[in-house]
Amino acid sequence: MTSILIAVVAIWMLIILVSGTLAYRYRSRQMRAAGQEPPSYLVYILGPFATVFATPVTTRVSLPRPLRILLGIVVSAGGLFFLLIAALVIVWGQSRHSQPLVLMAMVGFLIILGAASAYLGVRLLKNDDDAVTRKGHDAA
Repeated sequence: MTSILIAVVAIWMLIILVSGTLAYRYRSRQMRAAGQEPPSYLVYILGPFATVFATPVTTRVSLPRPLRILLGIVVSAGGLFFLLIAALVIVWGQSRHSQPLVLMAMVGFLIILGAASAYLGVRLLKNDDDAVTRKGHDAA
């Protein structure tokens, strides 16, 4: 049971690392094109989270349609995988787990992660270009 939770956290951290790396590459190319020096990779990835989340998103990154569809399929499949793992934990873990509160917390985390991933994947599969921008925010 613990190995499943460790695997889920490891996959989640890998997704964050890959996403941060892609964002850094995009941002550093954008800054170099504007004649600015980008920060180092570690400063960008490990920088204070408050400044990252406090600054509004003013640029949009558009993906080509085939890449967006492929990414949508992969993200949706990942979300469905997390939901399947949550269902398996519920079915097989009830009789073997001595702490039901820990079991329900783990299942709740898996359900939230899976539902959010599946929702984002479905939004990416849509035809609109505003799949990942939030409503009410200006996108340049």
